[in-house]
Amino acid sequence: MGAGIALQSAAADPRIEAVVAEASFASLREASYDYAGLQKYPLLGKSFFAPGAWIMLARGQSLAGFPAADVSPEHAVAARAFPVLLICDEADTTLPCRHTQRVYAAAKGRKSLWMVPRAYHTAALGYQPREFKRRVLQFFANPSAPQ
Repeated sequence: MGAGIALQSAAADPRIEAVVAEASFASLREASYDYAGLQKYPLLGKSFFAPGAWIMLARGQSLAGFPAADVSPEHAVAARAFPVLLICDEADTTLPCRHTQRVYAAAKGRKSLWMVPRAYHTAALGYQPREFKRRVLQFFANPSAPQ
């Protein structure tokens, strides 16, 4: 959730100049299908288990007081141009790389995408610690420069 919150916050607050986000979801609705599909079969979440996802979203909307459609890092990066370094963990079944790829495709600002081989959900630092540190530090040293 942290990656999605950071991306959405940057879209709403110009004081946030750049974001590094690992394993973001594209939208809450799309993430709910992954969870309803037992984090392995999103097609099940969009078909057979879809009513469970819909109930979860409706309950969340009721508790939060705003529409689930508003929870979308994909829409956030399209709303304001800011530099992003998006990290996708290639073996992630919790939030597959297609989420990060959708966020990347929608981003209006300078953007970079790093797909980390064999890494699971939010595990890029553990799989490639030196490369993780190098990329993040380089990005924040000059977020406007291409990577």
